Amino acid sequence: MGGSTDNETSFARIPNNTKAAWWKDPGLRINVLHCMGCCLCPFYLGYDQTLLAGVQAIPAWGQYFGSPNSSLLGIITASLFLPAIVFSFVGDFLCQRFGRKITIYIGSMLIIGGGLFNGLSRDVGQFIASRVIVGIGGGITKVAAPALLHEIAHPRLRATFGTIYYGFYHLGGTISAIMCIAGLFVPNVEWRWRMPCLLQVMGPSIVFAILIFAPESPRWLASKGRTEQARAVLVKHHANGDDEDPLVEWQFGEIMSTLQQEQDKNKSRYIDFFKTPGNRKRLWVTVVLGMGSNWVGNGILGYYLAPVLRTVGITDPLTITAINAALAAWNMICSLGLGSQSERIGRRPMWIISNAGMGIGFCFIMGFAAGFANTGNQALGIAVIPFIFIVYGFYDLAWICLNYTYVAEFLPYNLRTKGLAIYITFNNLSNAFNQLILPFVNPIALSAISWRYYAVYIAIDFVIAVIAYLHFPETRRLTIEEISLMFDYGTKEGRQMALQHIEHSHEPRMGKDMEDGDGMDKGKPGAVHLEDSRAR
Repeated sequence: MGGSTDNETSFARIPNNTKAAWWKDPGLRINVLHCMGCCLCPFYLGYDQTLLAGVQAIPAWGQYFGSPNSSLLGIITASLFLPAIVFSFVGDFLCQRFGRKITIYIGSMLIIGGGLFNGLSRDVGQFIASRVIVGIGGGITKVAAPALLHEIAHPRLRATFGTIYYGFYHLGGTISAIMCIAGLFVPNVEWRWRMPCLLQVMGPSIVFAILIFAPESPRWLASKGRTEQARAVLVKHHANGDDEDPLVEWQFGEIMSTLQQEQDKNKSRYIDFFKTPGNRKRLWVTVVLGMGSNWVGNGILGYYLAPVLRTVGITDPLTITAINAALAAWNMICSLGLGSQSERIGRRPMWIISNAGMGIGFCFIMGFAAGFANTGNQALGIAVIPFIFIVYGFYDLAWICLNYTYVAEFLPYNLRTKGLAIYITFNNLSNAFNQLILPFVNPIALSAISWRYYAVYIAIDFVIAVIAYLHFPETRRLTIEEISLMFDYGTKEGRQMALQHIEHSHEPRMGKDMEDGDGMDKGKPGAVHLEDSRAR
């Protein structure tokens, strides 16, 4: 087979019975549909978070619930995140015991039920309880969805779908913002907020409908001894039914050899993260990403968006919801557009540029905020708004495009859902901190040190950029089996060592014809070499 370079996928020279363009290939079209079903799982979270900001701008919502104060708003917001701290571990258990698909079904049904309850709530207690149910379902789903996505996607589609996965969070946010604007024009005053609340069931309903027809993860099937079923999934969905397809043989060989190396895959425990240097590094990066996703400054910008607008004279509900929608749409465009380029840019540069860019953006925000505080010049206050968009653009580059996919990539199969559960727990802890603690800390800090408070986030952003430079290996153009080995080696040499390790581990399964290159002409009519189609 030969090694791959940074500009070539490790599977680039293996023929495959699929067409170069996925939309022209029947098997890949179905595979793309199933991947889209997984990608729509974060839709609920983006919808719900933007929904809460949107309904606060609808006077009827505040009137119905007695104009909740900031403390109660913090509890309402955190009620979505707190359940996931516990139930992400339930998601891991369900994934290991019953499979990824069943776990997504359970989570989606809970989100649908919670969404209906939310839209029909009669008091604040019911409104909070409904969000708790949505949070439970979300915590379960967010463990299973990225795992299933990475494990069923065709190799040449996996990286693209992995990096745009969380961009669908912003699709949900954009639609939610539009629904909140539409709600302002509903004749029935009470239904101005009930209508957008009920429509949060759209995302999980579509997920449920699509994934009914999706396959179970071949990695999970193989781990349960159902190797023939696992191979059949690869044959059907990655090779249009060609039972002798070289790429299927290669994939199946990688899966089986990797599972063979993970002898204790059915007995894996969370303590395993502390047993080897590679696992400790995986845990370290997982925790950094989980906490950092909400502590790099996005939290303070999100929480203070409405107050910032009011300080520059923007108080009209329609205008506020329109700016909220524009920000959601901007985030969606950035995350989906930039995510599709991850194989060209590389994961490590994206992490470094993202955090350094946010730090620089906050420097400008701090400067304009200082000018506004000292002079009262409205133009300086308004100048903050475009930089909020710029900072969010840099945030989207890595923290939206890469957060789930990078964690799912570098975790080995036996620790993948456990690592995702840890990531989601720290992600939700930091999010809950933003909603419960920062509403009390921020006013005190901003009052005491004013615009200088932004320096805290500038420091955090640059520190994480340095951590990414020192500890985040490059994972582009590799399979998840290869990537999962990289942390067992150094940051720089890990890529080549992982390639050599996994190549030698299943060479006999592939046969000497592939090693010598004689198998290159044995593909079916219409088969393509993946090096000719990896950018399609």
